[in-house]
Amino acid sequence: MEVKFWDAYISYFYSFKNFYIQNKNDQQVIQEITTSLQLLENEDSILISASPGDLVAAKYENDGLWYRAKILNIEENNFTVKFIDYGNSELSSNIKILPSKIACYHAMAYHCMLDDVDHEEYIISIENDIYDIIFNFLGSIEVIVTFLNNEETYLVNMKWDNRCIKTFVNNIISYGITPKTYETLKEIDQSGAKMIVNLIYTQSINEFYVETENSKEIQNKIEHILENEINWEPLTEYKIGKMAIAKSLTDNRWYRVRILMVHDGGECTCYLIDYGVQDKCSEFFEAVGYLKLAPPFIKLCSLHIPTIKKKKKLFESLSKSFIDEMEQYKHKKMTIIIVETGEPCVVELYVDDFNVAKLIEPIPVIVFNVIHMNVLTVQVNSPGRRTVMNELSTIKTLNPVEKPKYCNIYGALVNNQWYRAELKNKFKGSMDVILVDMGSSIVNVKKLFQLPKHIQSVKYLTLRCSLGLDERYFCLYKLKLLCNSETEFMMIVFKNNNVDGHLIHLFFNDEDVTTIIKKH
Repeated sequence: MEVKFWDAYISYFYSFKNFYIQNKNDQQVIQEITTSLQLLENEDSILISASPGDLVAAKYENDGLWYRAKILNIEENNFTVKFIDYGNSELSSNIKILPSKIACYHAMAYHCMLDDVDHEEYIISIENDIYDIIFNFLGSIEVIVTFLNNEETYLVNMKWDNRCIKTFVNNIISYGITPKTYETLKEIDQSGAKMIVNLIYTQSINEFYVETENSKEIQNKIEHILENEINWEPLTEYKIGKMAIAKSLTDNRWYRVRILMVHDGGECTCYLIDYGVQDKCSEFFEAVGYLKLAPPFIKLCSLHIPTIKKKKKLFESLSKSFIDEMEQYKHKKMTIIIVETGEPCVVELYVDDFNVAKLIEPIPVIVFNVIHMNVLTVQVNSPGRRTVMNELSTIKTLNPVEKPKYCNIYGALVNNQWYRAELKNKFKGSMDVILVDMGSSIVNVKKLFQLPKHIQSVKYLTLRCSLGLDERYFCLYKLKLLCNSETEFMMIVFKNNNVDGHLIHLFFNDEDVTTIIKKH
C-alpha cells in the first residue's frame, strides 16, 4: 500500500484494536455500488447454493438495504456474513447472487487497530457508557489516518480537528469532556491570544494548569454563588460528561463538576472543573446561569512541541524534563500564546522570553569518558561544533604559539588530526591540554597553534551526566561499545544537577538506550 496518509471515515468500530475505515476517495464508488445493489430487491436472483467464502449480496436487517458481503458461516437458512465495504459481521437470511460487474471491486473497508491504546482499550471494555460515547463520536467524523505498516490488520494513528484521537478519548475518560463539550470549550479562547499566567501545577507535558489574570475574579464570583445560592434544581440526568453542581465527599464543599463515572447510592466520580482533580461527589444539582457559562478559573494546557516525534518513550522523558523545568520557574510570571483552542488548549509557553519547548527539546550529543553508567561526559554536538570539526579536518598547517596562555583556545595536533584545545598544565618540554570539543578529554602535547579567530570564538558545552541506572540490570560494556567520538545521541535532561551530574535519558536512532544496554 503506497499511500501512507488518508482522509477517511470509520465505517465500523468494535474497539480501538478492531475497527474498519473507508478511504474518503472511495465514497463515490461505494455509493454507486450501494445504489446498484438496491435494484436486486425486485429481481429473482436467489442463490441456489452457497458456501463460506462466497461473495454475495446480503440484506442488512437494520436498514433493509442490500450490500456486498462475504459468507462466513451457514446454519440452516441463516448466514453469518461480513459486509466487505463496511467491516461489520451480521446474521442475514436474505442473500442473492452478486452481479459480476459489482463483484470486481476490491473490498472498501480496511481493518485497522490504533497504536498504543492498551489503557484506553481496557477502559471501554469495562465502561459501556464511555464506549457508547466513543462509538457514536467516531462514527460521525472524518479523520486523518497515518499508516504505520503495510499489511492488514493496519496499525494506524488517527487525528481529528488536528488532534490525536487519543486526546479526545482521554478528554472523556479523565475530564468528562465529550465531543459536544469540547466544541463549547473551543469558543472560550481565540487562537493566537497572548496571556500572562502563573503556573498552578504540572502533571505532564500534555497536562499542566495555569492561572490567568482574570482567574481571581472568576473564582471569587463562582465561590460566592456556590456558598450563598440555595434554590437549585436537582439533577435529573446522570451521564458521563454531564456538568453539574455537587458536594465533594472529601471536604463537603460545593464544586462545579463533570461526571466521569456513576456509582450505586447516588455517588459519582467527578472531575472538579475549576481545580483539575478528580473526587467522589454526591448531592447533584443542575448548573445554570454563570455557573454553567463561566470558564474554568484555572486553564488546562498542553505544550506545543511540533518538532518532536511523538514516540511514547520520548514523550515520557520529555514530560519528566518539563516537570523539572517548571519546578524551577513555578514562582515566576509566564506567558502563553494559544496555538489551538479547546481543552486542553495547546499553547506555546514562555519564561523570561525563552520558549520552554526549546529548553526541553532533545539535544544532539556525543558521549565521552564513560567511567560508569552514572558517571559520563557528554559534549553538545551543536551546529557550531560540527562546523568547527569539519573545518579543522581540512586545515594542513597552523602557526605555532610560543607562549600559550591559560583560558585561551588554540589548535592542538593529536594523531595527525587538529582539535581545539585549552591549556591546563605546563611541563618542561610539554603541556596538558583540554580538547574542548571532545568531552574535555585531556592529552599531552609539545606545542599549541594559532587558530583562525572565527574558529576560536565558537562556543562549546560539556556536561557531567548520569543515566541514573542500576548496574545490576544494565551492561556498562554495551554502553562503552555504543559510545565513541562518532556516535550521536539525542539527550533529554530529566533533572539539572551541577554537583553530582545532570540526570539524563539518551536515545540512539529513536531507540531508548536503556533497552539497548539492558542485561538479558
